[in-house]
Amino acid sequence: MKTVKILILGVIFGLSLVACEKDDDPVNTQTPKADFTFTPTDPIEGDEVIFTAEAKEGSSEILSWDWNFGDIQSSTATGMNPSFIYEEGGAYQVMLEVTDVNENVYRVYQPITVSQAEFPAQLVWEFTTNTEVGNINDGSSAPVIGDDGTIFYTESRAGADSKIVAVKDQGDNAELVWASTAIGAELPNAPSIGPDGNIYINAWHDDFAINKLNAADGALMWSGAIGTDVSNNTPAIDSEGNVYHGSRAQGANGGVYSWTSEGEKRWEITGVGAFYAAPVISADESTVYFLNTSEGQVWAINAEDGTQKWDAPVGPGAGIHGTSLSINADGTIYYTTKTQVVAITDEGNAGAVKWQIEVEDASNSGVVIGPEGDLYVGSMGGLLSINPSDGSINWNYDEEIAESVPAVDVNGNVYVGTTDGRLIIVSSAGGLEKEFELGDGIINSPTITANGTLYVEGMDEDMIKLYKITVSESGPAASAWPMKGQNAKNTSQAQ
Repeated sequence: MKTVKILILGVIFGLSLVACEKDDDPVNTQTPKADFTFTPTDPIEGDEVIFTAEAKEGSSEILSWDWNFGDIQSSTATGMNPSFIYEEGGAYQVMLEVTDVNENVYRVYQPITVSQAEFPAQLVWEFTTNTEVGNINDGSSAPVIGDDGTIFYTESRAGADSKIVAVKDQGDNAELVWASTAIGAELPNAPSIGPDGNIYINAWHDDFAINKLNAADGALMWSGAIGTDVSNNTPAIDSEGNVYHGSRAQGANGGVYSWTSEGEKRWEITGVGAFYAAPVISADESTVYFLNTSEGQVWAINAEDGTQKWDAPVGPGAGIHGTSLSINADGTIYYTTKTQVVAITDEGNAGAVKWQIEVEDASNSGVVIGPEGDLYVGSMGGLLSINPSDGSINWNYDEEIAESVPAVDVNGNVYVGTTDGRLIIVSSAGGLEKEFELGDGIINSPTITANGTLYVEGMDEDMIKLYKITVSESGPAASAWPMKGQNAKNTSQAQ
């Protein structure tokens, strides 16, 4: 028995020695420990952020370095020094997980705040002829741009001194080409440019309802009289240079008209009330759509001879307003009233209301279309994003907007003027990107050129001013109707 006891004690003592030797082994008591830094320390969205990791003093040997950058996609990387680009500003939690040779795991977390990049828009210049006007540019006025880059805009509410103004963009300033008072009447609407490059404008004058000016010098080429005046009604122009517009007059004096590019009246429909809104032309140029603002209904007119395409006009009715009509790629016609936004479908022999929604006074704006198909319209209740299929509201950016049809760029950003002198830029998600203090009154409809330059008119200190804003990597949305009049010439023809 004594021998057995001695053997057992020997085994126990030996095992205790082995255990002591393992506890004293420094490799087996170590765990992985690491930390990391990143540069830049105050990144802006779009910056490449470089992460640099290192093992801390006393760490076991680390075999793997695994990262999670904390974005919505839970993006990952491996290695000690990865990089990552945060596409959107915000607060993120970055995790580094390290594993050692014994498969021990250690995690370290750090917050990173990514600032939103400043929207790449810059006010470059403002221009005015210093003519005092008695009121705003109405009719949702917008500048138009000729093929040679000449910008034409109106200083419209100065009585007989109201002007069409032509300027050249010299980069960091504008140079006056001419300022024409040849019409001698107020011009409460936007001009348009025909296929020959010359200017068309309606006027608040019985004898000068529609006018054509020479783009080179502003000389009056011809005027057309309809026995009444025209307001808030930008002429629509087809590819042959034929011109279409309505009248301002109510009742028996109201109607719609078409002229050749040489000033000959092609046809007219009279005695049918006021057509206060800018008409639009179908993509195949067979139909012109007018809004009878006395009745709040759309008329479909055969462009060739002025006969009615539909037996009866269509729409819910809503009274006088100065909207700009627009057309989607599927032929849906949009217009706005004091209480509604309305979508009309052309079904061949008749028209039908596709949908209508209640809004707070969108009467002096119009519907435009973004690159993903969403609709945008300004109203006194805000800038609205609308689903084209059923008219449901995607979002509403709270601003007072009047006399400004929005414009949408290729990236889905929406530009629109406010009633208190600002141009605001709102993302397609409904967040404010940037704003410019341009004046002290109405800011009208912006026009976007192919290179992303934006021109817009506005009221400031009893004068109309033209503003230039540059936007990097931009241009009009690739949609059926990205701005007032569809394009920078304001021809109001569907594409």
